[in-house]
Amino acid sequence: MRVLLNDGSSQEVLEEEILYFSNYKNTIFVHTKEGEFVLPTTLSDLFAAYGSKGFERLDRSNVVNINNIDGYDSERKIVFFNQGEHFTNVSESNEARIKKYLYDRNKTRD
Repeated sequence: MRVLLNDGSSQEVLEEEILYFSNYKNTIFVHTKEGEFVLPTTLSDLFAAYGSKGFERLDRSNVVNINNIDGYDSERKIVFFNQGEHFTNVSESNEARIKKYLYDRNKTRD
């Protein structure tokens, strides 16, 4: 995927490097371990393109690469990535789904 840099140039980001997409003031951001980039699209379009590749919409402001989730804080209702360096919200309606996913993933690792 090509993303925009602050200087107007673009850069290639690999799918597995993406932690999550977020929407803030009608701008879509791609969050990776290396930084944050702008993407000229919508969250709905991103979910349509990446939903079958392990990405989930966890609230109305983000689409998350569930393969990169490190954990879930049920008190604050956030998933976190990269040992807590990055995090994003989970809506109440998606809380059970993310808990089940993480439980199932941890069972297969044991």
